[in-house]
Amino acid sequence: MKRTITAAMTAAVMLSAFIPVTGTAAESALLDASKFRIYDENLVYIGADYLNPAQVLFDDQDKVPASPDKTAVEKTLWEATDRGHNWKPNWQEEFGEDAMFVDLGANYVITGLCFLDTNGVQTWNVYSGEPYHWDTLTSFDTDAYQTWRGITFDKPAETRYLRFTAPTGDSGISELAVYGYKKSDLTDAQKSEPSPAALPKTDLTAGQRIGFNAFIDDPMTAIFAGGNVREYHNFSWLYDDSGKVKFTQGTWGDMDAYYTAMHRQGISVIPCFQGGSSYISGEKPPEIAVPKGADTLDPSSYLLHAQALYQVAARYGSNKNVDVKTLNVADGSEPKVGMSLLNSLENSNEPNKTWSGKANYFSPAEMAAMCSADYDGHEGTLKNAGVKQADPNFKLAVGGLLTGANLIPYLDEMKLWFEYHRTDKHFAVDILNVHLGPDTFNPEDSGFVNRVKEIRDWIDKNAPGTELWISEFEIPMSDCEKEGTDTHDDADYQLRYAQRVARTYLMGIGAGVDRMTKFQLRDEGEGVYYNSGLTTGKGEWSKKLAWYYTACLTQTLKYTDFVRDASSGAVCDYVFLDRNTGEEIHCLWSPTNADTVVRNFSLNAGKSAYAYQTTPGTWAEGVTEEIAVKSGKVTLDVTETPVFVRLSADPQVIVNGRGCYITPKKLTSSQQEQSGRMFDEPDSMPKVIYGDTKELAAPATEVKGSGWECIAELDKPYILTGFGVYDTFGTGSLEIYDANTDTLLWSSDLGSYMSRSIDFTGDSAPTDKLRIVKGDGAFNEIALYGYAAPQIAEVPYDVNKDGIFDVRDITAMQRYLLNGKALVAPTAGDALADGVLDVFDLGLMKRALIGGKP
Repeated sequence: MKRTITAAMTAAVMLSAFIPVTGTAAESALLDASKFRIYDENLVYIGADYLNPAQVLFDDQDKVPASPDKTAVEKTLWEATDRGHNWKPNWQEEFGEDAMFVDLGANYVITGLCFLDTNGVQTWNVYSGEPYHWDTLTSFDTDAYQTWRGITFDKPAETRYLRFTAPTGDSGISELAVYGYKKSDLTDAQKSEPSPAALPKTDLTAGQRIGFNAFIDDPMTAIFAGGNVREYHNFSWLYDDSGKVKFTQGTWGDMDAYYTAMHRQGISVIPCFQGGSSYISGEKPPEIAVPKGADTLDPSSYLLHAQALYQVAARYGSNKNVDVKTLNVADGSEPKVGMSLLNSLENSNEPNKTWSGKANYFSPAEMAAMCSADYDGHEGTLKNAGVKQADPNFKLAVGGLLTGANLIPYLDEMKLWFEYHRTDKHFAVDILNVHLGPDTFNPEDSGFVNRVKEIRDWIDKNAPGTELWISEFEIPMSDCEKEGTDTHDDADYQLRYAQRVARTYLMGIGAGVDRMTKFQLRDEGEGVYYNSGLTTGKGEWSKKLAWYYTACLTQTLKYTDFVRDASSGAVCDYVFLDRNTGEEIHCLWSPTNADTVVRNFSLNAGKSAYAYQTTPGTWAEGVTEEIAVKSGKVTLDVTETPVFVRLSADPQVIVNGRGCYITPKKLTSSQQEQSGRMFDEPDSMPKVIYGDTKELAAPATEVKGSGWECIAELDKPYILTGFGVYDTFGTGSLEIYDANTDTLLWSSDLGSYMSRSIDFTGDSAPTDKLRIVKGDGAFNEIALYGYAAPQIAEVPYDVNKDGIFDVRDITAMQRYLLNGKALVAPTAGDALADGVLDVFDLGLMKRALIGGKP
């Protein structure tokens, strides 16, 4: 029921008397809008300069009428009132009506409203109650022009919230005033409390926080530059036509193999399950993955989405006690649980995007409803759904949110949904995930860090302990572009791009971002982002300078933590601490974009006697050189390229180029011709393990036969870091052993087809002899990769030549004594120095090991 008071311009015409609830009219007053918390429900275009958020309805409160029954205002106030900015959050009807609600901050009795009716005719509806559970209070039409109008209520409502709606477009009102009196403060049950994270943050080093977006078909030779990878993975790939979850995509996309390879390489991978599913929604499925006609605000509508993610967490998480009866695995896939290959996943991609229509836009409430299902099956009410029901330690990342002006309101409304729909009121997301990059050419001068801090502040106040990821960022480069000319491959463009990429990673880590993945590893085929990769496109993957900069950051910071920002003046100085050695690493650069060189910059070395500078470029790990420490200082020139200075109390071995091609000095085999073919076309294999292959020709000679071996002697001891093979067709077996210790270094089933397969194996013990065992199958060429073993003082009894005498040397000696004919004699094991290797030498070695020295 309503009573209406209207006024033309500044002259009020009374239509009905104001009726207070109790006491005198003086008890009712204008409520203080500065205490309100205003929620625009339709956030689609908030931030656009031609639209206005609901805050404009409360920005002229010092010029509103004294009460709804006295709508006249003084002429000076009227003339000073802004009547040109109506509330208009959205122009597109598909995104729904204009709607907003106000948290009054306490429980009030609402006795009336005033509204400044400016233009147009719209029907407004007013509600009391609480979010998602509203009671109609009144409605009115904006059928006047440029006038204050008032409403009073025969039966005033007691409420904490007021909600207002109007048809899509211009609401016709530029200011609102709310009148009433306070009934009570918020009860403890009404108060919003922070929602602490359920799990501790993943303990990542600085290097592990650096990564990029990639695909399942990107090669490891390109991927290994990152410490983590966000894997674009279409959600539609998961369900087959019968509703079972598949973990391979026909002849490609073997998720088990891909995640296992990443795990072995020490790279954490986070699949981003993006898009919808035709199994769930029918043909041309929208990204909101619910059955047609389902209520998108109901968590149960996302049952199938949440059940698919349950299957992923059950298979790849760490819980080995998942009930196999809950698995829903596609025919042909082996049921597996607790493989410990993943610890988190992302449930969508850019769910708050506005350019793809409502079918692909999640409102905050819709996103919260899906997250609640994907998190724990909406508190366990959905069967076999949500990652937590599969593995309590598995983490859910909300799909990467765009960071426009509506981000914080979007998060506020997600939190509000959780509070009113979950009994635990928990913010049902472990990881807040955004897309954010610098907005100026110098990352240090942009709003990037302040925006990160704003999001971190929101997390600390609302969901403390929740991780913050930046899962996509790109770099502004328009200053290096020329109209009508493609400058992307120019040296200056590539240098500045690499510098800005590296500095953005550093700025993010320094600001407290828990993971950063750049958009993206490889170039797009076309479109606005066609040149946004660290490598060229699919099939080539040629490395750009930015790839080398990223790899250098990842490798140099692999075991470190960011500890402080020691920047001053013209030089940025980020300090990292090595977890293993306790040594400090200073990352230094000039935060400029003008080819600045800061000459003779002096860095305090403290008590460190040695300093080593690593500069990105040339090698994946950068180029390292020793620089002098004089009088406790290190002096160097600092440029716009970040460099690293490690301070150490002890001298260190410098190795540059850890994955170079190694040419055997001598091959010995009963199949000499066939063994010679293994290394007869070295130009067909990359000269560095991660080297580009676009210009390499395919080898012509074929290695055949089975059941034969070859001893490959090297010109000096090497540490092997990887192997490659150019395969033909079919399958077979190929094994390479350290001939000195009979340790298997690498094997292949020769399962690729007419292509190169390059594998990283990690550093082997130094060796100068390899034993190659050829089984079934055929191939064209082998490649050995590594680096010359550093010269280390000879250690007695160091059978495996790793510079240390330990139990592994005892094991190597035992292998030789058991099968001496198959192994090269380990002369370092001649403990008695009698020229004979026997059990007496082994006994003396064991006594020496127990005694603590040779």
